[in-house]
Amino acid sequence: MEKFSGILEDFIPNGVYGDKVPVEEMIDLYITPWSNEKGKAAFFRNMRRLNKEYTQAIAGSLPTLTHETLILWGDKDEFQKPKYAPMLADAIPDSSIKWIEGAAHWVTDEQPESVSESLVAFL
Repeated sequence: MEKFSGILEDFIPNGVYGDKVPVEEMIDLYITPWSNEKGKAAFFRNMRRLNKEYTQAIAGSLPTLTHETLILWGDKDEFQKPKYAPMLADAIPDSSIKWIEGAAHWVTDEQPESVSESLVAFL
């Protein structure tokens, strides 16, 4: 389990832009639910879903979404590159992108005020 925790400790900071977020606290927050065998399995299930084959498998269903959709995307995201956000928005009818400025992948941790304001305005 220590090796797994080490992987996460290396992985999480790569999704943070700048130094606004206390990364050590964030690591603890994210590692805790994944620190047992069940959590570890859930983490790897989620990681597999980052594979483009999973995205391609559901791509045909995106145009069938019937609800207004807000896409929040960190403008500094290196995991899910910003160039993909417009492609996602084009695939989902009645969707809009809200760029979270100064955030990478962990937008809710990096820019919580901006995320909250965006959600309130959307709802």
